[in-house]
Amino acid sequence: MSDLDSRILDIVAQLTTVDQAKIKKTDRLREDLGMDSVSSMELLSMLAEEFDLDIEMEEAIEVTTVGGVVEMAERHLNA
Repeated sequence: MSDLDSRILDIVAQLTTVDQAKIKKTDRLREDLGMDSVSSMELLSMLAEEFDLDIEMEEAIEVTTVGGVVEMAERHLNA
């Protein structure tokens, strides 16, 4: 697991009731981890703060899994 993966899993764990060690990249943000629109907005905010990313809401809405969050962050970090 990369440092980026670990940092994103930590953020997701902070926003859910799921222990970080139990979160998988295939977990769905809403259905598996119980995130709602408020926690999804908080996730965007925390990603922006942690990694200095500017992610458009339209792009973020398309992300449904933890792995998708990692891929989105990687795209922005590599841009």
